Amino acid sequence: MMSPSWSKVFRDFWRECARTSLVAFTIAIGIAAFSSVLASYAILTRELNKGWMETNPASATIRTDRVDDALVAEIAAQPGVAQVEARRTLTGMIKTGPVEWRNLVLFVVRDFEQVRVSTLKPQTGAWPPAVGEILIERDALQVARAGIGDVVTVKTGGKEQTLRLSGTVRDVGQAQARMENIVYGYITRDTLVRLGEEPFFNQVKLVISGDRLDESRIKTVTTDVRTFLERRGHPVSRVEIPAPGKHPHADLMGLFLLVMACFGLFALMLSGILVVNLMTALMAAQIRQIGVMKTLGATRWRIARIYFAQALLLGVAAILVGLPTGLLASRWLCRYFAVFLNFDVTSFAVPWWFFPPVLAVGALVPLLAAAVPVWKGCGVPVRVALDDFEVGRRKFGERRFDRALAGFGGFTRPLLLAVRNGFRRRARTTLTALTMALAGLSFMAALNVRASLINTFDHLFDAMNHDLAVNLSATHSLETATRAAFQTRGVLNVEGWLVTDGSAPEAASGPAKGGGLEAETPHEPNHSETKRFRAIGLPPETNLFNPYLLAGRRLQAGDTDALVMNSRLAALFPEIRVGDRVRFQIGGTTGDWRVVGLIREPFAGPTAYVPLGFLDRTEMKGMTNSLRIVFDPANPTGLDVLKANLDRNLEAASIRAVGVTGKADLRYAADQHMVMIYIFLLVVAGILAGVGGLGLATTMSLNVTERRREMGVLRAIGATPANLRLIVMTEAAIIGLMSWAAACVVAWPVSRALGEMLLRMMFKIGLDYRGDFRGPFIWLVLSVAIGVAASVLPAWRASRRPIREAVEYGG
Repeated sequence: MMSPSWSKVFRDFWRECARTSLVAFTIAIGIAAFSSVLASYAILTRELNKGWMETNPASATIRTDRVDDALVAEIAAQPGVAQVEARRTLTGMIKTGPVEWRNLVLFVVRDFEQVRVSTLKPQTGAWPPAVGEILIERDALQVARAGIGDVVTVKTGGKEQTLRLSGTVRDVGQAQARMENIVYGYITRDTLVRLGEEPFFNQVKLVISGDRLDESRIKTVTTDVRTFLERRGHPVSRVEIPAPGKHPHADLMGLFLLVMACFGLFALMLSGILVVNLMTALMAAQIRQIGVMKTLGATRWRIARIYFAQALLLGVAAILVGLPTGLLASRWLCRYFAVFLNFDVTSFAVPWWFFPPVLAVGALVPLLAAAVPVWKGCGVPVRVALDDFEVGRRKFGERRFDRALAGFGGFTRPLLLAVRNGFRRRARTTLTALTMALAGLSFMAALNVRASLINTFDHLFDAMNHDLAVNLSATHSLETATRAAFQTRGVLNVEGWLVTDGSAPEAASGPAKGGGLEAETPHEPNHSETKRFRAIGLPPETNLFNPYLLAGRRLQAGDTDALVMNSRLAALFPEIRVGDRVRFQIGGTTGDWRVVGLIREPFAGPTAYVPLGFLDRTEMKGMTNSLRIVFDPANPTGLDVLKANLDRNLEAASIRAVGVTGKADLRYAADQHMVMIYIFLLVVAGILAGVGGLGLATTMSLNVTERRREMGVLRAIGATPANLRLIVMTEAAIIGLMSWAAACVVAWPVSRALGEMLLRMMFKIGLDYRGDFRGPFIWLVLSVAIGVAASVLPAWRASRRPIREAVEYGG
């Protein structure tokens, strides 16, 4: 048989089922948000790294000149090496129609049937590809705008060749092709010959023996293999060592999910405000019952347990609704991330450790929220409790603020009553407005962050005063290349740049001291990939490149040994400052350079800009291998047609383009990286708006219940149901306006800090802040609309209650 205490718990819960259900549902929203992200984190980290390890990823990749089968066998015999495979990667272009070229990264595989390192999984179509066929990574199929069985045109350093698209593969290690706007293709060595390329490999992919997660051992074995290759006369140009056992994008995904989980937990904490309001109202309504229980001998703790049990019951009900909803939502979130990061989820099972924190948080939030009002209400003396007739001991008008409000409202008495009523329960009104304000803050922050990111990208891309960057297969005469480009109708300006490799010599990579060149940072061969960069020779008078300066100056006419670093290069050499002299090897020549400037360039790799005149002193004098082109915006010909005509004119001059990157393409890729952030912030705003709206509905329901006698008196002296509805709905709208004002005050600094954090996290750059002034106006309308919508039902109930029932005691 149920005890009297538990009988009271369930009876009170049922009597207030409308409000308790509303509060429980709000808590359930927070639990669903928190549990969905936590479950997604557990599933995705497991599945992402599991799928990555199933491909037997290379412990290290070494790039050299040529690798044949005999050399691979010798490397495999080196101590610590478990598996070795030779690969080759080259860039080119691909098209399916007559004019639409797309950038292509081509992977040459020695034997598709015997891939053991960084394996590929066939998806659809033929496997392996025959000679004259190409496979495309499944996510890149949309970028290529092709279907299985289509004939595509591919161009690398040789002539254009047609290949048959015979199938798709899954390559877990590649970034999403749609976001990078790149096509990933896979061919055999024989097909490479058809493309006019020499059939050799230039990469060695290693898998070490023993503990594959031991990074120090990986570096040691890789260093030994590099030394072996160099002794055999094979210069090593780059060494890549990924984080052992982790997908390349695992950290970024985990960080983003952690931020999402924090917002979910925050929404759950906000739902506790409703518990505070509900329990405060319940304790006030049952104050005489508490007095009677104390008269019969009940202690403060024994009475408090009854109300804590009601709060716990709220949490249990919320968990029963929110947990299954969160698990279902996690499936959708996992599928989205699987597409975003280009991997498959094989199991949606959550680990055991997922349930304790969700259950604990779901139960503790209501209990902690109820602690203060319950303990305070149970401590009321018996005499005070029995004398209470639900009439506040402090009447409205005793405070100076109350008297100031008494003059507000002009000649509209319902408006005056609505304003005064909103401030009768100041704590309740403040907490409700705070919840709504946080929703408005999230909404305005989403718009402000979006506007700021767009503004930042606008400034970054404004540095590119050209429409197209064309990379050539080899160095060609600058005069010949520019003449061929100018023959293309619609071309306004052409500049020839020289792109070459740069590196920090092994003897020195730090600033020079006292005229000598002493290395402050010792050379680390197992990190040689961080010591290499791209060097670009620019004409100092260029008007097609106007970078954003962070420090120093740009290149100037007359510069001979000046060097400008971009922000990515500066991050690799943090010891170098503007004004230092450094020793770099650029274009095969080692020399001393004076760092004169630092520019912001987050979307390019590590790059140094040097005067073209320096490279003119080498064998590359009067040559170019990269063109920057400006098109006439008034030309009616489409960009794809212009690209095709340009390519045709270059071909006529025996110049082959192996990569064409448009400014619009780069901007599209950058914007695609931001879409997920915009959506996330708006979803958070929607969740918080839902919590705030439900909180406001609960508050208005409590306010109407507490003032039912007042409503009855108003009806008795002539107020119509419409008047009562207007008073209640105006009161809710005023709370919405208060929340709007509070959100507007803090939206600017919070938006700026949030945008700065996101850009620092993803691109290591600062934010050019710009607010979206539509946000406050849009949220003003939404906040009033939410307030009115949340008060419709309480207002209707207040206007429909009979006068006799409203004014009687004990109701």
